[in-house]
Amino acid sequence: MSKTWTMWKKFFVVEVTLTGFLCLAASVVCPILAWQGVMPPVMIAFAIVAFYQVWNTFIAIANPESVTIDENSITFSAWGRNDRYEFDDLKEFRVREFPTAGKMYIRVNDHNLLHGRYWLQTHNMDDGRELFQIICDMEYKIHPDTIKARARRTNTEYLEVEQKLEQKRATQKTQSDKQNTSHK
Repeated sequence: MSKTWTMWKKFFVVEVTLTGFLCLAASVVCPILAWQGVMPPVMIAFAIVAFYQVWNTFIAIANPESVTIDENSITFSAWGRNDRYEFDDLKEFRVREFPTAGKMYIRVNDHNLLHGRYWLQTHNMDDGRELFQIICDMEYKIHPDTIKARARRTNTEYLEVEQKLEQKRATQKTQSDKQNTSHK
């Protein structure tokens, strides 16, 4: 059983590819402008930020086009490169979720400037909510003793108790309504 989630093509082209190429142009033009005396500190700062974005886009594939999860592994893919991580080899799988934006930042194992850091834009993928939930569940499974995992368990337990209380109240109300109707 393997499933692949792919970013919608037009969003990948605009948000990742086009941004990468614009930053590539800026990382070339800004140092030239700085050398010509056009606001050198600002142009150098822009060049550094632009180069970092180029690096993340084309070298580190920090914005993957697709994610594949099968029984044994998770794979992040873009530009013909696949970063595959076997579940048995995962020592670290940290997720920072941004649920209202449908985004998440994932750090895997010994993440560095070349691999292991991924921004997923699940709101621009088919079944993106499913992927969002699966990845959150993976983090909790791999790191069950973190404060984040304990908070999730506590919140889940609280919601289950609240749901049971609500069901009990609804049952009592129904019984009370039946009794009131039968007395009339």
